Amino acid sequence: MMRIKTMTIKLKLVLLFFGFFCVPFLVLGKFWYDRSMETIEDNAINNSQQLMRQMNYNLDVYFSDIKKATLPLLTQPLVQQFVKINPSQQYDYYDLSSRIQADLIPNTVYNRDDIYGLSIISLKGPYYSNIAFSDRVAMYRKELSENNKDNFRILGISKTVDGTEVITVFRRIIDNVTYVTAGYLIIDLSLNRTTNIINQAQLGKTGIISIVNTDDRYLYHPDSDRRQQLLPELYKSRFKDMNSPYFTNGSGAGKTIVAYNRSASTGLTIVSEVPLRELMEDLIYFRNLTLGFVLLLIALAFVTILSFSLSITRALSHLMNLMKKVEMGDLSIRAPLRKDEIGSLNRGFNLMLEDLNRLIDMIHISHLKEKEMAIHQRESKLQMLQARINPHFLYNTLGVINAYGIIAKVKPISQMTVWLSDLFRYSIDNPEDTVSLAEEIQHMFNYIHIQKERYQSLEVDVDLDFDRLKDIHTLRLTVQPIVENAFIHGYENYLIKPEYIGLRASFDDSGVKLLIIDRGKGMPPELVETYNHAFSFMTEEQMLQESAPFGGIGMWNVHSRLRLEFGEPYGLSIVSSASSGTVVEIRMPYRKEQSVC
Repeated sequence: MMRIKTMTIKLKLVLLFFGFFCVPFLVLGKFWYDRSMETIEDNAINNSQQLMRQMNYNLDVYFSDIKKATLPLLTQPLVQQFVKINPSQQYDYYDLSSRIQADLIPNTVYNRDDIYGLSIISLKGPYYSNIAFSDRVAMYRKELSENNKDNFRILGISKTVDGTEVITVFRRIIDNVTYVTAGYLIIDLSLNRTTNIINQAQLGKTGIISIVNTDDRYLYHPDSDRRQQLLPELYKSRFKDMNSPYFTNGSGAGKTIVAYNRSASTGLTIVSEVPLRELMEDLIYFRNLTLGFVLLLIALAFVTILSFSLSITRALSHLMNLMKKVEMGDLSIRAPLRKDEIGSLNRGFNLMLEDLNRLIDMIHISHLKEKEMAIHQRESKLQMLQARINPHFLYNTLGVINAYGIIAKVKPISQMTVWLSDLFRYSIDNPEDTVSLAEEIQHMFNYIHIQKERYQSLEVDVDLDFDRLKDIHTLRLTVQPIVENAFIHGYENYLIKPEYIGLRASFDDSGVKLLIIDRGKGMPPELVETYNHAFSFMTEEQMLQESAPFGGIGMWNVHSRLRLEFGEPYGLSIVSSASSGTVVEIRMPYRKEQSVC
């Protein structure tokens, strides 16, 4: 409740508009759309089921007609004689075949345009066919011997020698004397009559109708490659439930309604598959049209209702925005003058800003005086510190220490004093002065010598061409901070005695790549990635800052100085870093008057 009270007037009006107008309307529209979808789906299923029943009835009528037309052939004398003939009686075999071809075939096959061929298979071995199909005899014998319970069965679609697709059915021939099975009558039916029955129905633009045989294979499918193929497992399991002769396949835009009907007479199952999106095209069109009209009405109502509130809240919002700018420090703004209650608020706001500006000016002058005094104090302290740390005083002191070391014949003290003196003298010079890389390396050796005195086991591996290093341009204090970084972060932070420092140099057209190698513990991969990303994509503004974006300032200082002085691609990059050590690369250019040898 407290949250509602703290809302702006504009937000409250918007919430009221959407809560009492838009949301109920959208919920009602959603309910109407869902119910329409369910109704369309139910109607599509009912229509498909009715169509499948009608098509199955037509097929039953057609195959019943085939049964009646071929029934006399089962008792026809020539057929009865053929199935009883002994295979060794070659003359009788050819005589009967000729008589069947001359008398039986014209009256049966040529009088019907849907019977393509007629064949007789005797269980004793002989066979006859008015079309060439000898390669199918063995297959039919095996098929019929394994499924010999039916008197009439549709075997499926096959191709004749000339490539014509036919529906093959068989009828059992009973011996009229012994009343046992003597052979089979094979009838090849033209596919046209069946396709004509199927094509009488139209299921949308892409809907298909197929026929499934009793062995769960496609007897007919618009896609000829799928004929005689097994049904998908989903279809086979659903076809077993005849109490619910439909189901949906797929989801979303690819959802399909599958309806089926099985004939009790032939055992054939008619299957229709209709994409749901085709059934919904008109509904979706009217839904979009209605939705557009509703959205237009909502927009007009929204503009009309809010126009009044905006006239009030706009001035308040403007004043609130001015206050936010004042909070951000802009005191030069002024609210517009009006002749109403809001105008009185604006005048009070402007007077408040004028008073604030006057007080700020007074405070600013006071702060300036305090800062001037603080600056004078800091300058005095700095002069005192500079007087205490006089370079000449330090040089003289180091010289005295060196003299004592020589007198006492303690060579390490003398050497370390000299190295420290040279190191200090080199460091206090202007760090932005350019020097040769050979000179910078020589300065770095002063630091290395001191470290070798601390760590006697330290191995220094140097592979450098000092003559070529004299041609390389760099800044003071470029190499020594990176080497010192290796001692501190590679060894000392892990409480490991430094054991190895290596320097390698390779030259190319742009200058030199100096590699500094240690065998410390290395850095985590994410830190290496952070360093290299910062080195590659640092901006000039970041280079001028004293702090580094990743924490430490040593490597960042060296890289930013090189990049500002020489530009890309010069600077630092971390070549590799792992538990076995770290390799840092420094790229530096040739002197301008030099070229690559």
